[in-house]
Amino acid sequence: MQWFESVVFALFPPFVAGVLHRPLMAALDLPDVWKGWWIPAWIARRVPARVIPSPADVAGHGPVHSSPAKLNEHWCSGVRRSWGLETWASIFVILPAAVAGTLALGGLVLTVHPSSSDDAQFAREHTLGFFSLSAGLGSAAVLWFLRSRSLYRRRLGASLPLTSAFHLARLLRDCSAAAAGGLALLELDQRVARYTNQLGWFAAYGVDRERRRAALQPHIARVQLAVETEMSNVLRDGPDAVPRLARLLATLLDRSVQGRWMGLLEESDLPTERTELVAPRGDRHDRWVLLGGSVAAAAVMGTAIVAGLPAAAVAPAALTALIGPAVMWGSDKLGTRREQAQIVAAAVSAAGSAAAEPPASAENPSAAGVPAPRA
Repeated sequence: MQWFESVVFALFPPFVAGVLHRPLMAALDLPDVWKGWWIPAWIARRVPARVIPSPADVAGHGPVHSSPAKLNEHWCSGVRRSWGLETWASIFVILPAAVAGTLALGGLVLTVHPSSSDDAQFAREHTLGFFSLSAGLGSAAVLWFLRSRSLYRRRLGASLPLTSAFHLARLLRDCSAAAAGGLALLELDQRVARYTNQLGWFAAYGVDRERRRAALQPHIARVQLAVETEMSNVLRDGPDAVPRLARLLATLLDRSVQGRWMGLLEESDLPTERTELVAPRGDRHDRWVLLGGSVAAAAVMGTAIVAGLPAAAVAPAALTALIGPAVMWGSDKLGTRREQAQIVAAAVSAAGSAAAEPPASAENPSAAGVPAPRA
């Protein structure tokens, strides 16, 4: 029953982390920590004065028609939601993945060096179990992190109406620093790209109605291109082009505070050509899925060879590492979910049959294996 033990230990942890991720996350984060409601208001009010410019400084970058009181209100709500998301990611994403990864590493140590255990005899007898469990926990850590990252992007996009003013005000402060030579232009480019990505996640996840989302996404795509074009001009012309970028960001801040998400920029500031939305899922997504699964499967088989485990019993764990990422995150180009599940079931069945067959006896070789006598 070694193969059955390998299947259970290798498949159960990633099943819990992948398939049951959403209900588990809902149960763990029942208080909705990510919304930031637990941050005291007096702390949220003190933060903007330290990390973002004043309303007068923001108005110096471009036309801002929102009142200072309204700007401060949006900045405080942005602080709460941003800190709530960061705290949620630390507690419910990074910590569980780190614990599972640490346990997986411990299982690999017991697999390769059973003598390091307090009960060395027990570790030697259950080497395959430790190996399969460590492979399953390692896969679970990766699955939990990647599924949580997708959820984080969705919540980040849905929260952009609350956090946009806060992020844009910080970008305006960064523009002032870059114009004065206190911030590298490439660093400014990375921060601007981070915000344009958040705009894409908002267009993909922040609107529930399909018709409204279909009308919003082309406008957001043009806004992304306009901001990226100005940022490219900054990298080409130097700090002298920063004020033009800051003017666009100030307009974005003012329009987002007013809730004008279908008119974030003037038509004259938008590009005339049609462009695609910077989607959360890149063109090379399937390539990374295949590469990650192949590397994980190779690592599983390599560790099994070092530990001297039978290949038939380790095959389910290796197959889980190979096919699992494609099942969870691959597109239809890699096959449907039913086809991938049939591949896994057939391989597990074949591994079980191979493990159940008795090895060929060395004392009774077949006739084909007996060398012919010499004349």
